[in-house]
This record gives sequence, C-alpha cells and structure tokens, in this order.
Amino acid sequence: MTEKSNLTRRNFIKTTGAAAAAGIISALPAVARENSSQRPNVVFIICDQMRGDAMGCMGNPNARTPNLDQLAKDGILFENAFANGPVCVPSRISIFSGQYPHQHGTLTNKPAKFIDKIDGSLLQHFHDHGYKIGWIGKNHTLTDSLINSLDTWIERKRESFRRYNKYVPPWWHSDMLWPTEECNAPRNTRDSIEFIKQCKSDQPFFLHISYFDPHPAYFAPSEYVSKYCSRDIQLPEYVPPENLSERLAEHARAMHFDRIRDSDLTETMRYYHASVEWGVDHQVGRVIEALKEQGLMDNTIVVFTSDHGDFMGQHRMVRKGEYLYDALLHVPMIWYAPGYIESGLRVPNLAQGVDIFPTLVDLAGGAPDENLSGRSLKPFLTGEPREEPEYTIFASTAYSELPPNYFEDPEPFIPPKEEDPFHSRVQNLVSRPKQRCAMARTRDWKLILNENRPPELYHMNGGWIERKNVADNKEFAAIRGKLENRIRETWAW
Repeated sequence: MTEKSNLTRRNFIKTTGAAAAAGIISALPAVARENSSQRPNVVFIICDQMRGDAMGCMGNPNARTPNLDQLAKDGILFENAFANGPVCVPSRISIFSGQYPHQHGTLTNKPAKFIDKIDGSLLQHFHDHGYKIGWIGKNHTLTDSLINSLDTWIERKRESFRRYNKYVPPWWHSDMLWPTEECNAPRNTRDSIEFIKQCKSDQPFFLHISYFDPHPAYFAPSEYVSKYCSRDIQLPEYVPPENLSERLAEHARAMHFDRIRDSDLTETMRYYHASVEWGVDHQVGRVIEALKEQGLMDNTIVVFTSDHGDFMGQHRMVRKGEYLYDALLHVPMIWYAPGYIESGLRVPNLAQGVDIFPTLVDLAGGAPDENLSGRSLKPFLTGEPREEPEYTIFASTAYSELPPNYFEDPEPFIPPKEEDPFHSRVQNLVSRPKQRCAMARTRDWKLILNENRPPELYHMNGGWIERKNVADNKEFAAIRGKLENRIRETWAW
C-alpha cells in the first residue's frame, strides 16, 4: 500500500525542513486569509468508477445504497450528470480546474499533467477566504508539491492485495485479505471524521474525500458480498459493441470480453455493487452522521459524485477505457446543504463535472470566474425550473489503435507472456493520446467524433444507453451537423 500523510502544515515543515517547506508553501497566493465563520463548510466526496445508475434511487434493481438514497431524498439529485472524461485523471483535473480535458491538456491517464499550482483552481477560492483545506484519499489530481502544501493531506492508493497479477482476468474481483477496518475506505472515513472534529468553529473548512471504490479489483467484506446472489443479479440490456463502433468491438475482442460468461458477469456485478454499498454508501453515511453529531449540517455543503463510470455488464463488458459512451460518462451527483438549497428535488437537466467548481464558489458566496467552462448549478439547487432541450455538454479524450494485424497473433489468455496481466498490456496499447475523440450531448442526442474513425450519432431518447449509430442516416443530417458545429466550436481540430 502507498500512503502519504501530513496532518498539519506545521508537521510538514518539521518533517521536511523549513527551507523546503517554505518553497512549497510559497506556491500559495500571498493573500491574507479572511476570518469568516459564517461561510459554509464544504465536504466534497468523489468515488472512483461508479456508474450514475448504481444507486437504488436511480432505479437500479441490483443496488443497495440506503445512505446515498437518503442523501438524495433530503438533498438534490441530478439524474443526468456526466463526467467530462471517461478515465480518472482527466476527469478529476477537469473538476478542480473547471476546464475540459483538451483545455487543461490531459486527455488520458498517461501521460498526465497534474494541477501544479493553486491559482485558478477550485481550491484557490476557499484558500483565499480563510478555509482550512483537507484532502484525504486518492489523489490523481494535484502534484506532490501542491498537495503537500495543503493544511491536511493523507494520500492513499488501493490496498496491495488488490493489485493485478499476471493470472487475473479483466473482469476480476477480489476477496479481502486484511481486517476490514485496516482497508482504505474506512481509514479514509476515520481520518475525515477526525479532520471534521478538529476544525475550529471560527474557521470554515473545505474537505475533499476521495474514495478508491468501486474501482477494480472490485471487492468488499464478505458480510456485504454475501448480501448479493449471482442468480439474482439482473444483467443490463445487451447491445452488441459493433452496433456502436468497430473500435469498441475490437476492444471487446482484445480484452476477451467475447469469452465472458453470464456467471462471470453476474459474479463481478455482485462484487461491484457490494463495493458500492460498503466502500462508498456506508462510508458516506458515516461522514454525514459525524457532521450531524458535530452540529455542522446547517452550515455545510455536501457534494457527492464520481470521476467516471464503468461498463459493468453493458455490451457484456466491464471496466473503463477511452470511449465517450454513457456507461463511462454518466455519474451520480447529489448536493446536500440544508439552509442553502432546496431538498427533495430530482433535476432532469444536464450537468457535468466542470459545473462543480462554479457552483461551489457560487453557493459559498463568491463570484464564479466567467472563463470557466462550466456553469453554476445554483438556480437548479434553489428550485428554479428550466426547460433546456438544446443545452449541450461536452467531453473529450484521446486513444491509440491496436497494432496492425493484432488479432492474427492475439495475446493468450492464461498464462500471459509477461508479468503484467494481458488486459493491462492491451489497455496500455490503446490509451496513448494519439487520436482525438470528442462528444457533444443534449438530452436526446449524442454525437461522437473520432479523429480516424467514422462519426457516431445516437438518439438517446432521454436515456443512457447507445443502441445504434445513425450518423449516416440522412434523416438526422441536420442534428448531426448542429452537434458537429458545437464540437468544432469547443475544440477545433
């Protein structure tokens, strides 16, 4: 396991030397912090690879998410929230920078250009207004020097027993080999609760909690996994990958998803939903309870979302990739802030990751920068209804092609030729940022442009499943043209 921590900036200076620490801290703006105890606290929770429909309140028959369901009932649920990138790093940087992936320059997980200064980031507003800033859990967003400069930071990656080995299949799940409370999800929760308890009443705080679950290898304690029976898991509607694109079909074949059995899928889905329940829902419930016990709920904004989704059975695939389909972009988004926003609302309007930055600033009493790519969602949070049939969201990524003639000598299933699992090697082949890919989406229509592949147009019909590419259908030429213009206006190739 990899873990880095710094409970206070003072401890950081002691352990690294005053000179080195001073060089890091100087990256923070020389702005006198305001003492404003009336400003709301912020608890911003991101989990990893959770689909937008993986909650009971979204009607998923396999989900058990009582705490998130209650949070949505007491707060506001955005039914149509989307990430701006389909993998971790680009999406997270978009959230904290307020820029689309092609704007901040990181389109895939590797290579990644992390945020290296607080200026212009989401954290700047709260730092400048006297907030104590904490970051607990997964990073994949900030450089080491920047995260080290925060008031409190404890960085954790996945547990070592969840690391891939050369024999695991791509739909792998894992049993727990450590005591439950020594795993990272509850440790992150305990540290977050301790941070909340230590904060002084005269200083507001901004706490970012970043959970690793339900990222593969999918796992949870047996008491949670045992709640789910493979025979009871309902598989999603099957749409062949070739109905969407040849690139997706090639990916499914390269990853051996064409060999996956129903029992493989339902077993993996069993672990996935157990991971959501234990590693996300249960942990969020504990954080909310701690806020209530400390008497902080009337002055705290809680935001919950995910960095991206997971195929998780759709097209008989699991995991993620550099594809702009709703399985990987549709994410949960819940806002909970008694006294600041309405409660019990379900918002059908489109929202996206880049909207979080301006919305938090707006709710905390600031003025969002007009140069940010997103918009403030405050009108929806305060109950203002809007009809927006043509409102368009945007996502971008990049990819590389499999080597020529790859399928004439495909990688063997077991044993692989190298130490890394073959699916990691396949992913490394197709994740290099060589060809560009962009998406424009309204409530009912989605267009995907691939740099060296045919365009894709889908009639989403208010849902989250692409069923048939109709880009060549002349009946929809005007719709395709309008969305293509919007993509070109946002990202000119």
